[in-house]
Amino acid sequence: MAIGYCFMVVVFIFIDLLLKSDACMRTIPVTDILQTCLVRSTPYGTFSPASGNRVPDGGTATLTCNPFTRLDGTVTTATCSAGGLSPTSGCLPCPDDTWVFDRTTNRCFKAFPDKGVPYTCFGAEPCSDATAAVGTPLTLAYTFNLQALLDAAVIGISAGVGTFPAYLVGIGDPITNNDLMFNDGTPIPLASVQPYYYNGALDDTPANSFKFTTARIYLGQLVLDDDFCSQPPFQFGAICQLQL
Repeated sequence: MAIGYCFMVVVFIFIDLLLKSDACMRTIPVTDILQTCLVRSTPYGTFSPASGNRVPDGGTATLTCNPFTRLDGTVTTATCSAGGLSPTSGCLPCPDDTWVFDRTTNRCFKAFPDKGVPYTCFGAEPCSDATAAVGTPLTLAYTFNLQALLDAAVIGISAGVGTFPAYLVGIGDPITNNDLMFNDGTPIPLASVQPYYYNGALDDTPANSFKFTTARIYLGQLVLDDDFCSQPPFQFGAICQLQL
C-alpha cells in the first residue's frame, strides 16, 4: 500500500511540474520573438544598434559607411517589420569611381599627377601630395593582382592625369637587377610579373639602371615598365593606394 501511495504522489508531483512549466512558457509570447529583427553585419559599414542586436517591430537600425567608402544610394535607415529589416543602400569600397578596388588586399588604387619637384621614387613620397588631398596616409600601390594597377593607370591616362601618362607603382628592384620586391620589401617571383611587362621581359642594363616600375602605355601596349626615377620636366605620376 505504501508503495502504491508513493507512486501516486510522484505522478501528481510530475503532472504539477509539467503544468507549472507550461504556464512559464506561456509568459513569453511567440509573437514577441518573431516580431523582432536581427541586425546583421555589412561590408564597409556598421549599423546602429550594432550587428547581433535585435530591434523591436517598428524600430529602426541606421547604417553608417566606414571612412573613405561611399553609400550606394540614399537609404540609410532600415525599419523592422514582421521579423525582417527593410533594405538600405549598401556601402561600397573606395571614395568614388575613379578608384580601382583590389579585393585581394582590401585596397583602393588611383592615379595621381606628378609632384612637379624632384622626389624619392620608392616609398610614400610620390604619394605625399595625394595624402594631403585625400586626408589619409597613402603609399605607392602594390599587389599581386597586377591587373588592378594597370586598370588604375587606364583611368588616369583616360582622364589626362599628370604631365606624362606613366605612373610609378610600388614595385622595383632597388638592390639587385631583376630581384623584384614590393614597396614593403616582400619579394616578387619574377615569373609572376614578367607577362605584364612589354614582350614579357624586363628591359634593363646589367648595371641595374632602372630600379623602378611604372604602369604606362609603351609602344601601343598597356604594360608595366622598368624605369628610372624621373625628374622634371619628364616626371612620372603615381598609382597610390588607400588601405580600407
